[in-house]
Amino acid sequence: MSKVNKPKRVILHCTATPDYTYGIGDFDRFKIADVDRWHRARGWDSCGYHMTVSRSGIIEFGRPMNIIGAHTLGHNKDTLGIAYFGSQNPTKTQLRELLNLYVLIKKTTGINYNGWFGHNEFNKFKSCPGFSMEIFRHLLKQHDQLLFANQ
Repeated sequence: MSKVNKPKRVILHCTATPDYTYGIGDFDRFKIADVDRWHRARGWDSCGYHMTVSRSGIIEFGRPMNIIGAHTLGHNKDTLGIAYFGSQNPTKTQLRELLNLYVLIKKTTGINYNGWFGHNEFNKFKSCPGFSMEIFRHLLKQHDQLLFANQ
C-alpha cells in the first residue's frame, strides 16, 4: 500500500449492502471499519476505498488520497475510490454529501465532473453505483457552475 497515487479520476461505488434498515438504531449499521475488515479478508492491505458515505451522510476516510486504492481492477492507479453504503437507492443525504466531496476533491485535485465515473463503466458485470452516472455528472456540472463560476 505504499505506491503514490496522483488522482486524475474518481470512481464511484456502492457497497452492495441493504438500502433499508432492520429497525431503529441501525440506519448506519455499516462503517468504514466493516469495509476494512471485508477487504482485509480478501487479502488486501486495508480498505480499498479512499472515502465512504454512510446512509445518514457521514463521510469516513479510508486510504489516504495519495495512496493507490484497491477498488476497480485495472483502474486503481491515478483514481480515487468512493463508496456509498447501500445498493440501488442512495439517500438524499448521501447525494448531498457526494456533492460536498465533489467540492473537496475538485479543490484539492482539480478533478471536475468529467472525471467522475461509475464502477460499472469499467466492469460490465458491476451495477454500482446503482444509478445513471450520466445524470450524476450532469448534476455535478450544475453544482460546479453554481460554486465555481466566479473563480
